[in-house]
Amino acid sequence: MTVIIGHLLYHKTKTLRIFLLLASYYFYSVYNTGYLILIFLSTMYDYIAGLGIESYRLKTSNKNLFSTQNIIYRSLGYFSDTFWIVISLLLNLSLLGFFKYTNFGLEVFNDVFQLNNSLFRFTFLDIFLPVGISFYTFQSLSYTIDVYRGILKARKNFIDFALFIAFFPQLVAGPIVRATTFFSQMDQPGKIFLNDYIVGFTRIISGFFRKMVLADNLAPVVNTVFANPQDHNTLDIWIASIGFGWQIYFDFAGYTDIARGVARFFGYEFEINFACPMAARNITEHWKRWHISLTTWLRDYLYIPLGGSRVSQLRLYLNISIVWLFTGIWHGAAYHFIAWGIWQYIMIIIHRFYSASSFADTLRSKLGRFWEILARIILFICLNFGFIWFRAENMTSANYMIGRLYFFENINESFKLNFNQVPSLYNEYLLFLALLWIYEFFMDKYKLDQSYETLSKNLLILVLSLKILSIVFLSPVEVSHFLYFQF
Repeated sequence: MTVIIGHLLYHKTKTLRIFLLLASYYFYSVYNTGYLILIFLSTMYDYIAGLGIESYRLKTSNKNLFSTQNIIYRSLGYFSDTFWIVISLLLNLSLLGFFKYTNFGLEVFNDVFQLNNSLFRFTFLDIFLPVGISFYTFQSLSYTIDVYRGILKARKNFIDFALFIAFFPQLVAGPIVRATTFFSQMDQPGKIFLNDYIVGFTRIISGFFRKMVLADNLAPVVNTVFANPQDHNTLDIWIASIGFGWQIYFDFAGYTDIARGVARFFGYEFEINFACPMAARNITEHWKRWHISLTTWLRDYLYIPLGGSRVSQLRLYLNISIVWLFTGIWHGAAYHFIAWGIWQYIMIIIHRFYSASSFADTLRSKLGRFWEILARIILFICLNFGFIWFRAENMTSANYMIGRLYFFENINESFKLNFNQVPSLYNEYLLFLALLWIYEFFMDKYKLDQSYETLSKNLLILVLSLKILSIVFLSPVEVSHFLYFQF
């Protein structure tokens, strides 16, 4: 219905934007009407901050023109641009910090001062986590930072800015869309042709295929093993942990496919967020392909401001560590997410040393294609530790599972080897995981996830028909929520 009304209103620009904003607010309020207050607050203060930055610069550069502006706009210019960007950063990060990190902060404080079993321990607060707050906070911050940098002009129309923050296709789980991208397409809307609907529909079907057929069929074994790792043997732990890597990838990539498809119906083209990351040869390449909108955001708004790579070696490694610690905390307020971020950092640093050595050239030249395959297997084994830390309920459970990977009884207590474990329950999933890897390499080789629109009509119809049939007949009875809604 939203697409039909949007199509009917396409030539009525102002009316269409108001309609899309109301539809986006309705979509977001379905989860919890209280969420609307928070997203409106984020929208309001960043809208004002953008105007304040621009007003101050107009005041300092052209006082005559500044004097002709309305009184509200002029009043914002009496505070410096630095004041407004600091206010934007403080309010955005404070709001995100309160809802997402308050209880984790209390947990850390209790642990550091050993208050957990005392009368003086801090009890956790009953705080709900607004859906998608991490995503729209970063999206909103990209706007004020770009205005402060002079890359973007402040948006004077509040409806336009509010729609940028709340646009429903990618609101709750990304991709994180830059203001420069969104407003350039908003200001120069192209005509929507039949091909746009075909591309959008293709992406949506592909997204549901990734989510319902690939990700959700992995959910039962992943959930069962991670819930009770002590009841499963080494092979089951390997299957479940690798399975989770595929599950979260297809789940998240499936959502962004759907988001990009729906956005295309309204004339917006968002950049691809996943480019076959499981086919990568090393950890650096993996992160250039995985959650691209987040990694590029962190590069442009955190890593480069810290000095990027144009610093001393010691400072470079410090900058990279800050980025990955921040990335871990962004994903979740718990020790095991921090451990996951630290592990990504360790892998990247080791790869930097390795790729700069002559040993890397020797392996590539001597082993050739065999090394290409072996490097991917090694990467997958290393990623697997991160998958466990990311998915486990806590550090104790994560460490227990990592120990079980190598037959240790329980590395939280001892390194005693235990080869007498219960029989595997899920070894039939090995074939499924192997097929997923083949599927990923095929998609990467022919770039099908990026170029469905280039296929011939008959081939496109065949691909879509097969995916629709798979969704109908191969989807599990119980379909889980998108995993990244919790972030």
